[in-house]
Amino acid sequence: MRLTKRFMDWYQGNNDKEKETPKGGVKRVGYVLWNYAGRLVGANVLFLLCCIPIVTIPAALSALNRYLSAIYRVGYGFSLEDYWKEFKSDILKNLPAGVLTGALGFYSCYLLSLAGNFGKGTTHDVLIGCGIGVMIFAILIGGYYFVMSAMLDLGVGVLLKNTFLIMVLEWKLSMVIVITVVIAGGILLALAPYSLFLLLTIGVSFPQMVIYACVDRAVERRVLQPFEKLQSRRAGE
Repeated sequence: MRLTKRFMDWYQGNNDKEKETPKGGVKRVGYVLWNYAGRLVGANVLFLLCCIPIVTIPAALSALNRYLSAIYRVGYGFSLEDYWKEFKSDILKNLPAGVLTGALGFYSCYLLSLAGNFGKGTTHDVLIGCGIGVMIFAILIGGYYFVMSAMLDLGVGVLLKNTFLIMVLEWKLSMVIVITVVIAGGILLALAPYSLFLLLTIGVSFPQMVIYACVDRAVERRVLQPFEKLQSRRAGE
């Protein structure tokens, strides 16, 4: 019984013994991983199940980010019912951005594979460079857009506009996002098929938590703080 209670405390995040918890950044990500690993595993499995129809991947990613938002900001996640409602409501909203991100990803793979048909030279190097550039662009669009769609109640056009602006202005955080995706994908590919267990547990939710932490800081700095200053100015007039 004591072992069962310890497991449930670990899964539900009741093992929080710190008086002052980290508010953001790397420490907050580590804190969430240590105290809410069970919830990250549950969210990871649910995300993979929702991705079985490929067309629903954008909605599943947005719902995952909404779930991670609650864990990262407050310390608890949505229930399965909340996750399912969020998933259904986001299917059509996030489909255009999902198609754009997917198209860029496929085009990047096409350029990289096309480069293999040429020997080492100018054409080969140009195709490799363009392929990597398009892939980075796709990673950043997917990273920023789907997190912001879970954080902000805005239309697709406004979200895409903010995505393009913030990914350039916050170039340091953009580098962290790209490196996170490359490392996570590289580990899963390098250790395949043994990495299947990692993929089924925290192979998606943990890297996405790191991405969320980056975008959360960028949105706080570039969107929320300027908006609050504008509101305070209007209130003072």
